[in-house]
Amino acid sequence: MLLFWLNADYVKCVNASGELFSGFNQVIFSWHLAFNLQQGVGFHVRDVRARVLTDMAWVTMKTYVDMDKVAYNMTNVYEFHHGRWYLVHHHSSVLLADGNMEQHILNG
Repeated sequence: MLLFWLNADYVKCVNASGELFSGFNQVIFSWHLAFNLQQGVGFHVRDVRARVLTDMAWVTMKTYVDMDKVAYNMTNVYEFHHGRWYLVHHHSSVLLADGNMEQHILNG
């Protein structure tokens, strides 16, 4: 992950639990924890959408993790620096089964 992330104090990573990691060192630490906890876990990526501007891009996707059979909405934001793209923001949240949050709140 060291090669993918921009080494900057403003990078951020929000994992599915809602925990926020801010700054390069904390973000890299968060990925170290995630990979250590989930060694050998497979995942599948679907519904990838990208929007690319001159020096910024964002990619959204759904990721399905085999370990817990949970799906996640993910958004990655990239910036173009010195001839290559770097991650500057990652956000992950649990994907509701039917995508209807109001119905889940009403039904408890």
